[in-house]
Amino acid sequence: MTIYETSAVPGQLQPPAPLDPQAVRQLARHALDVLMPAAVGTEREPLGEAAGQLAIALCAVARLVEAGADDQLTEGEDVVERLRRASLHVHEHMAAKVPAAELKARTLGLVNSNLEEGLPVVGALSAQLLLAGGRSATVRLTHQTAHQDVELEDGRTARLTAADHLIVRDGLHELARLLAPLTRESRAGGEQ
Repeated sequence: MTIYETSAVPGQLQPPAPLDPQAVRQLARHALDVLMPAAVGTEREPLGEAAGQLAIALCAVARLVEAGADDQLTEGEDVVERLRRASLHVHEHMAAKVPAAELKARTLGLVNSNLEEGLPVVGALSAQLLLAGGRSATVRLTHQTAHQDVELEDGRTARLTAADHLIVRDGLHELARLLAPLTRESRAGGEQ
């Protein structure tokens, strides 16, 4: 096992400082020792998989800290990909452990509380999916079904798995957060 040395004092905030490449590498090695055993073997659980991806993400951060200008994009994308994978495994864990009714109620509760607080919510989203061979398909999600039922262009409805529903919920929340300032800017520009 790696011995991780730090000058941090428990419960005491450290003054701001740039990342120390050696300390980040040391932390990444420690994370690998602690977290990776849960991510290997035949009896892996989603939460263990998430922990393993977080350990690998710390290794990627260590590489990013030391990367030259030409490698910033590649190393940065590796960090983002590992964090995305960790997030997917956490969603799988929640989907397996939390009853579907509770997940739906939480999503609807988030929609309502965001609206009450004046925060944006994606009410409905239609997306054209480009498929191989020049084909496409259009799908629609609405907040009435907590963005869980997908309306297909042929009139059918398909239901997302619980894990996929959580991913869509988080993605739509981010989309609303990113696009809302643009709507405020366009309204402000039109009022002049």
